[in-house]
This record gives sequence, structure tokens and C-alpha cells, in this order.
Amino acid sequence: MRRTSIVELIVDEESENSLKLLCSLSSKLWNEVNYARRRMFFEKKGVNLRKTYKEFYEKYKLLIGSATASLKQE
Repeated sequence: MRRTSIVELIVDEESENSLKLLCSLSSKLWNEVNYARRRMFFEKKGVNLRKTYKEFYEKYKLLIGSATASLKQE
């Protein structure tokens, strides 16, 4: 069974830059959420999924939303 899908995107330079920005922000978001939850786990506080979701959603929603807005208009 294959676990990955390979997709070739043919985009102009502006769209490529928007996609790179979106990927960069997404990986930063993922890393921050995982670090915060990992820290909660090892401090034996219990991992609060709702709290971390709200905290990081508010922080990144404008950044990631603006990166995808230009892609949706096409």
C-alpha cells in the first residue's frame, strides 16, 4: 500500500510564493502546537486540546487566511 501521493502543481510565480508561505506558516503552526502540548504532557498538567486550539487558531488565522485568500480568487 502506498502512503504518499505525489502531485505536480503547475503555477505561476505569485501562486508559488503564496503556496510556499502557506506551507511555511502551516509547519510553524504545527510545531508550536505540538511543542505546547508536549510541554503540558511532560509537566503533568494534562493536555488541553481546546485551549491550545483556540490559542494558536487566534494567532495564525489572519496569517494563514491571507495566504489562501489570493489562491481562492483564481
